[in-house]
Amino acid sequence: MAMVHVRTHWAMLRFGVRARDGREVAGQLLRLVVAGPGSLSGHYPEGNTGGAAISALAVLPLPDDLAPLLRVGS
Repeated sequence: MAMVHVRTHWAMLRFGVRARDGREVAGQLLRLVVAGPGSLSGHYPEGNTGGAAISALAVLPLPDDLAPLLRVGS
């Protein structure tokens, strides 16, 4: 699961570079550093979409249809 999380932020970083969005690039660089360890230790904010426009620490509600798929251990 940690590698999937890291690969997702890598893809988001590439998107930010292509879009020339400095805020997104900076946000994804930070998230690339913490995504793997956060996933491995179970410390990550549930429901967070991972984009730089949202705090890396913000917990967001999961949509009802996605909750069973995204909750670890479910």
